Amino acid sequence: MPIDVGPIREAEFPVSSEYLYFNHAAVSPIPSSAAEAGIRMLMRSRDEGAWQIRKWEELAHETRGRFARIIGASPEEIAFVKNTSEGLSFVAAGFPWREGDNLVTSNVEYPSNVYPWMRLRSRNVELRMVAAREGRVRKEDLFAACDGKTRMIALSSVEFVNGYRNDLSGIGEYCQKHGIFFCVDGIQSIGVLPMDVKSFGIDALSADGHKWLLAPEGIGGFYISRDVMEMVEPVILGWHSVKNRFDFENYDFRLSPDARRFEPGSHNTVGMAAFNASMELLLSIGLDRIWERVRRLTERILEKAGENGFEVLSPPNPEERSGIVTFRVPGADNAALWKAMHNRKAICSPRGGGIRMSPHFYNTPEEIDRFFDILLEERDRP
Repeated sequence: MPIDVGPIREAEFPVSSEYLYFNHAAVSPIPSSAAEAGIRMLMRSRDEGAWQIRKWEELAHETRGRFARIIGASPEEIAFVKNTSEGLSFVAAGFPWREGDNLVTSNVEYPSNVYPWMRLRSRNVELRMVAAREGRVRKEDLFAACDGKTRMIALSSVEFVNGYRNDLSGIGEYCQKHGIFFCVDGIQSIGVLPMDVKSFGIDALSADGHKWLLAPEGIGGFYISRDVMEMVEPVILGWHSVKNRFDFENYDFRLSPDARRFEPGSHNTVGMAAFNASMELLLSIGLDRIWERVRRLTERILEKAGENGFEVLSPPNPEERSGIVTFRVPGADNAALWKAMHNRKAICSPRGGGIRMSPHFYNTPEEIDRFFDILLEERDRP
């Protein structure tokens, strides 16, 4: 059943009354319900202090469960992180590397999925960066870069510049067959594309909430499979990392048996409350329905770009697409165009020497048409 976005836009996304907001691959506006949940938590902290501190644990349990549901994991495999980089760094620092090992990634990854691995050179671990071809990270090229010393493939679910959707299932199957750890930066797909970490063979995944999950910055989820949890050592430890975390007066250094071992200290309760509310909204609508609507919106963008003779950088094949469409306006200063669009409250990003649009489910085809009307006005401005 199609989503009736009218009431949702009015109730949850006041941003749509002032902006043409097509920048969810960068930072999303948060829904009204998420903002209100965060505000309520702040107000409780103001009025009650820590009087209901155990309620915070209930909130963490509920939020952990919702993130697990979205990615197809169990709550025991989920830890909270400040951002995607933190979760990926947990894996990079805690993995049992041996001198001479290598890991494989691509040369079009966001820096969060590059710098943690680059640092491993100090441990004599080789970083192999496979070159994308025509905007695609070919899984055959990834596999060709692997050998008997390859311990990990680290890749984004969706590449941030042009929205290329990697074949997670095919790559995960290869990794499982060859005993290779599969680590995924999921920030550009979680919340818009269906995700199933188990069927995709993913060992670890990290995703901040501030893009497609419609949450504030500074809160996200880190998944690590129970099958490999003991393999990756927590490198940042604190009172919350251990099994008996509330027994403050007796030191008992037994790590939590679940992913909470990767949570060293107190939670970001305000961010968590908003994160929880955002995921509640997404789940109430349904991720499959959200993706179907976003898919149709991206098709509208592709049609408008094609009608105007723009150079589309995003993949032409539907199975390789995501919520991102990137195009270049020929004969124009695309960076200047982006600034002009920004000044007119048509929000997008400059990527790949062009314009990147990333609609979410609450956007409308009429907004897309208006965006392109403004873009043509700015392009043709004397």
